[in-house]
Amino acid sequence: MPRSPLVATDFWRQYLTLSTVIFCGFVGLGSAGPFQALYAVSLGATLGQVALLAGGYTSIALFAGLAWGRLADRPGRRKWLMVGGMCLLGTVHLASALVPHWEWLVPLRFIEGLAIPAHQVASMAMMGDLLAGHPNRPRLISAYRMSGSLAFSVAIVASGALSQAVGYAGSYFVATVFFAVGAATAATLPAVVHVDVSVPGTPPPRVGSGELLTGPMRPVLILALAFGLPFSMVYSVWPIWIANELGLGQATYSQLWGLAAFAEVPFMLAAGWMIGRAGAPRTFTLGLIAFSAVYGVYLINPPIEGLFLAQVVRGLGFAAYTATSLTMAIELAPATARGRAAGLYQSAQGLAQITGNWIGPPLAGAFGFRPIYALAAVAVLGGAAYALRIARPTPQSDL
Repeated sequence: MPRSPLVATDFWRQYLTLSTVIFCGFVGLGSAGPFQALYAVSLGATLGQVALLAGGYTSIALFAGLAWGRLADRPGRRKWLMVGGMCLLGTVHLASALVPHWEWLVPLRFIEGLAIPAHQVASMAMMGDLLAGHPNRPRLISAYRMSGSLAFSVAIVASGALSQAVGYAGSYFVATVFFAVGAATAATLPAVVHVDVSVPGTPPPRVGSGELLTGPMRPVLILALAFGLPFSMVYSVWPIWIANELGLGQATYSQLWGLAAFAEVPFMLAAGWMIGRAGAPRTFTLGLIAFSAVYGVYLINPPIEGLFLAQVVRGLGFAAYTATSLTMAIELAPATARGRAAGLYQSAQGLAQITGNWIGPPLAGAFGFRPIYALAAVAVLGGAAYALRIARPTPQSDL
């Protein structure tokens, strides 16, 4: 049923609570996620077996996102999807820290593929409800996602040093604690936050998933694939290239990834401003062009200084992509379909991850790392061309 607009204190309390939940989630993901390939290798996995872990996880996440999206559109379910997903992630990471061999990670990664979309779809839909009709929506969405980037940057650098000192299991224990804190924080949210309705007393029209897929959500889904497929292909093997192939070790690897995540923080705010001024497709184009430059730098095997510079540019590109895609995904769906829109968005990213994670490690094993970087650079330039094609003359109409 329709709700009156939130008073300012309620709005900011719920906004900050959702931002705290994403902060805890990204500390957990940043503590363990970037080391999963290295952890599996340390437990005896080959590059092909690393692909099994990554591909299996994303295969489950692809279908889970659609299922959770449908469930999230039922009143009062989003909060408990968030809480349940975070609790399950904490359990999975605790168990992962204790496994004796890489095969044990396979079922745990499958369970993780169920858990991550649950809390991400629910939190994205709740944020969409909270910011419905807000005049500063792009900036608030960017600031919300910025909290995740800040958390990830701190977590990955700290966990790199921790894993080198006590082993990878230590990073999984840290992740467990923060997922538990995130679940407890999410439990303090109301069951339903503010929902915008155009006519008092009249619910918005219901929109089917097929209508979302072929209609308003189509551009953002295509762009998510154009970005996500080459990204997943590259970064499924990038940790091994940095730590093992270049011989820089996991501490330097974590510093490089952490630098990119830290650079996202100011760039995320700038991207929110740019969306309002230049439009979402043009902001997306900037992000994809930035990533083509990053993959080009990887291709030439630069010195360590070049890698650090590339990571700063990667932070710019990722911020432009993330702020744009989140804003479009939240804005383009009506209130009654925000859960399904979030599920479609997560599933598009999952489809890109499946493809990239399945083909990245075997290609690297067969042909080396450089052909992967060249292919990724070409792919994102194609995505940039599509983003420019859908850009409209009036920037505000892009949203």
